[in-house]
Amino acid sequence: MFKRTFLMMLVFVISVSFAYAEEPAENSTEINATATVSNDLSVQVVPADYKEEGVASWYGEEFQGKVTASGEPYDMDKQTAAHNYLPLGVKVTVTNLDSGKSAVVTINDRGPFVPDRIIDLSRAAADKLGFTDVGKANVRIEAYRPQEKKEVVAKPAEHKLYGAFYIQVGAYKVKDNADRLIERLEKIGFHNARIVRVVTDSAQIFKVQLGMYKSLASARKANLKIGPGFPGTFILADVVQY
Repeated sequence: MFKRTFLMMLVFVISVSFAYAEEPAENSTEINATATVSNDLSVQVVPADYKEEGVASWYGEEFQGKVTASGEPYDMDKQTAAHNYLPLGVKVTVTNLDSGKSAVVTINDRGPFVPDRIIDLSRAAADKLGFTDVGKANVRIEAYRPQEKKEVVAKPAEHKLYGAFYIQVGAYKVKDNADRLIERLEKIGFHNARIVRVVTDSAQIFKVQLGMYKSLASARKANLKIGPGFPGTFILADVVQY
């Protein structure tokens, strides 16, 4: 009788032990699944109503293999692009307004650092848009969606763009010239200038920038106040959030 009772208790204890041993495994799976979802949600995207029009250019052989702002080497045969403030890694649809041709590109670099241009495309992207021969094209940049619907007129999205924005006012090989530009800016009320020193293979460049501004809208507003005495200004960004 004692042996039978002991055996029944032993079976019961072993069953309970297995039941509790399985429970942490289930909880562990749930935690991992939650973490995976959280990571997916943290991926930056472009607002659905984002839209920008202007001039596009492209860059090719001279930059082939050089490291981009994203850290990966530039490959002119991939559909990528440089933009001054869109988050690195996002995809956008670029449309040639003259031909109607479109291309989906991944933003992996910063630029173009030319006042009248809004995006610098890889050679492959420029080929698809049909302007490699002419060098420039009037384009529209929009948020990329895998299943795009018919175009809907939306309010401007610039109020959703936040981060660290700067206005580049000038760039010089001689620092004294950069210092003089800062003095001119201070005389018209801009006391937030900085000098960014960039060293290249052949020279060093001193860039004069105003900032930082916490949103694209505030940077554009400040840029309008600079006035005609400072031609060629443009906005760039270090960090962008939505």
